[in-house]
Amino acid sequence: MWGCALRSKSLIIGLVAIVAACELDKTAIPRTDPQLALHGVLSASAATQVVLLERTRSGRVYLVAPSFELEDPIGSDEGIAEGGALMTLIAPDSSRIVATEDASVNAGKGKGVYRFFLPGSSLQRNATYRLVAITTAGEVLTAETSVPDGTAALAPSLGNIDRTKDTVVLSWPASPSARSYFVRVETPLGPRSFFTEDTTIRLPGMLRNADVEDLPHVFFPGFTQPVTVSAVDSNYYDWYRSHNDPLSGEGLINRVTGGLGVFGSLVRLRFDSVRVTAPRTRAVEGTFVLDASSISSLASGYLRFDIWVESPAARSGQSDALSGNARPRPVIGYTGCLVCGMLGSARDGRVELALLKDWSGRDTVDVFDGTLQADSLTGFFRFGGGPFRFIRR
Repeated sequence: MWGCALRSKSLIIGLVAIVAACELDKTAIPRTDPQLALHGVLSASAATQVVLLERTRSGRVYLVAPSFELEDPIGSDEGIAEGGALMTLIAPDSSRIVATEDASVNAGKGKGVYRFFLPGSSLQRNATYRLVAITTAGEVLTAETSVPDGTAALAPSLGNIDRTKDTVVLSWPASPSARSYFVRVETPLGPRSFFTEDTTIRLPGMLRNADVEDLPHVFFPGFTQPVTVSAVDSNYYDWYRSHNDPLSGEGLINRVTGGLGVFGSLVRLRFDSVRVTAPRTRAVEGTFVLDASSISSLASGYLRFDIWVESPAARSGQSDALSGNARPRPVIGYTGCLVCGMLGSARDGRVELALLKDWSGRDTVDVFDGTLQADSLTGFFRFGGGPFRFIRR
């Protein structure tokens, strides 16, 4: 008994010694005051010019945000919107335009979003625009930019690629006053974007997205993906090419006086809408159309699925990744996409399709769980009921 007690006591003393030896000095870091943060880019192709004004996070405010809404980009993204500011844009001829805060005309949504009713077609090239923001607390923030040369591309050029063999080749006219050119490809899992000094680029169909952690493909079969090239000023270029160091908190190139952020300008020189396809050889691939032979089919919210295997399983026992598009049933009052993006998976005849709100994987409207048997795909919508049968066409 005593031996056991002594061993236990020795063990406790040893553990205490180890914990004491490993304990690090603790230093209290004082809580910082939130700073003004601005994000504004004058765009030669936009109908209006928008500036976002918020506060940097400091831990003083506990944030609980709802799902992201485009109409309320700051509040719905756990931001601290700065409302009620006087936001003025001074044009090259010294005329002044006062912004309207979206929240004042949109039932409270859009706090910190300031809109200038200045069409991009009216922006002067190689001329300085000055922004002045005065908060309700009397803080003053200023910034300025000069819009680069170039004719804005307003309507997209339509194109098609087979991603397994084609390359997207883009060329555009030079903009002598631009600091750089910004290339952006929209994908369902996040954009692929980069700067270039050239006026021609080549994007292979099987290109990987280095901006997303898992390195997915850039081009998804069944999707229609916008590709844009813009001439940008130095403010835009320096802000987006620099990064905030996680340890020092330094690294961003900031030219906003009285706060942080960017006030830049761009001219979209190239605008393409690329329809992506690929050969379809696997059983799950194809166009599946709703079987309308029964009255119950009228309850289906979708009429058609176009399915591709986006990435086959790396090994047995795993699922194939799917991509494609779906056609919603037209109903009175519907204002969404006529053809919408779709992502999913397939394994051993079981198919799961995530039906997207538009073309972004960030927003799923419904999910279809089905079983593939020969040329029939039968299953249920998680929100829309079922069963519904879709037949390969």
